[in-house]
Amino acid sequence: MEKKLVILVLLLLTADLFAQKEVSRIGTSGAQFLKLGVGARACALGESMVAVRGDATGLFWNVAAIASIEKKSLVVSRNELYVNLNYNFLGFVLPLKHGSAVGINVLYLDSGDMEVTTVDQPEGTGDFFSWQSYSIGVSYARFLTDRLSLGATIKYIREGTFGEIANGLAVDLGALLDTGILGFRLGLNMSNIGDEMRFSSPKAPGYNGDDTGYGGIIREKSLLQTQSYPLPLTFRLGLSTDLLGKHSQIMPNQKNRLTLSMNAHDPNDSFLRANFGLEYEWNSLFALRAGYRGIAIEGDPMDEYSTGSYSFGVGVKYAIDFLRFQLDYAFMDYKVLGNAHHFSLGFEF
Repeated sequence: MEKKLVILVLLLLTADLFAQKEVSRIGTSGAQFLKLGVGARACALGESMVAVRGDATGLFWNVAAIASIEKKSLVVSRNELYVNLNYNFLGFVLPLKHGSAVGINVLYLDSGDMEVTTVDQPEGTGDFFSWQSYSIGVSYARFLTDRLSLGATIKYIREGTFGEIANGLAVDLGALLDTGILGFRLGLNMSNIGDEMRFSSPKAPGYNGDDTGYGGIIREKSLLQTQSYPLPLTFRLGLSTDLLGKHSQIMPNQKNRLTLSMNAHDPNDSFLRANFGLEYEWNSLFALRAGYRGIAIEGDPMDEYSTGSYSFGVGVKYAIDFLRFQLDYAFMDYKVLGNAHHFSLGFEF
């Protein structure tokens, strides 16, 4: 069964690599916040986490990874992005019997207050609005064999501003396989599988019969509804291994660990790209991390505008009686958009 899974994954990837894309996919989906990475550790590693086991951030990167979590795991993450965007993640995993686990996670993006402008008042009207996006997901994962775990998440998605709201449901699917070859783990994730979303509101300014100055007058009550748009369906395939460490098949070491991770991701609204990461950890207490994301694999005529770049970070762990906590930080370069700082606090108990 494990060999069949590996062959199927490779065939799917090969078919996509050789597919001819005559029409550009750039900018063809919405709910873009679902593509932003979570967790300072993952961000420092260039977002190459699909085949890495760890904590509750696995709910986002590859839900199958949570099956290996042995204690309750709680992670809170805050990403201070460009143009004052704040992106937050909360994840909790509860391990169950027989190699299974359940989890819940929340993603929340907030733009902060922005002033309303019009043609007549381009400097601002004195009114403010904000863009808010969030999703809430419930997950389950379990080991089918001692090497293969599978998982799934169902989530509710909502985003909008100024009376215009879009919402929908989506599913994430994941698989994680310990190949037994030099300690390599193979991860597969498909996220945001769902129907299209559409913005609509019966209370849209300028469309409810009042002359509000936001786009004209419609005397009769009406419903402002936009064209529907797809979710950012994303396929990820990754590998990871401990080059050095307690469980390494290459260079066993009790105090030092060096993990290499890599993955390719292929969203429905962009081009196939690769991410890489390297993590060094000393005595399960202190970690140094570096990575690079967004390396073009297929031809991308817009590559010069890509925000993919380097990242790095640090992490510390400490245990007090039954409680173990982990504090992580990551710095990410987004080129023309500027820099971002990511902070995570995790607990195991």
